[in-house]
Amino acid sequence: MERKTTNEELIKLAFDYVHKANEDAEKNPTSDLIQVVVVEPMKPPYKKTIPNELEQFQALVDGYIEILTIGQTETGGTIAITLNEEGKLKDLPLNKVIHGRGGSDILVGTFFITAYNMQGDNISLTDLQCEKLMWTFKGMEVYL
Repeated sequence: MERKTTNEELIKLAFDYVHKANEDAEKNPTSDLIQVVVVEPMKPPYKKTIPNELEQFQALVDGYIEILTIGQTETGGTIAITLNEEGKLKDLPLNKVIHGRGGSDILVGTFFITAYNMQGDNISLTDLQCEKLMWTFKGMEVYL
């Protein structure tokens, strides 16, 4: 027999999640400028500091953004690729072939790699994280 969740249980779950997200935001604070790794087709990846604004993200990928999570930081932040949501429809140039646990995909156009906290705020990558990501994304095929 299936057990029903009560309103009180749902409220407690929501409260616990908000509490965890607030703690996570203290460990992974956001800022006006964030350090990211930019990956352009046929060029080596490089780190760049950009304004932490949606318009800047859209300008960097030349369109609406889509986010693909690829890992975790040492402090619990989520590492993600931000790319052009319509890149394949717009026939943007081939960038990388990504292989992961869930299968493989082809990424097109310029994308960047950043991190975000549980509140969904983008956070800066450290210099060491940037170096590791630039090394991982230097070839045409990437294994995550």
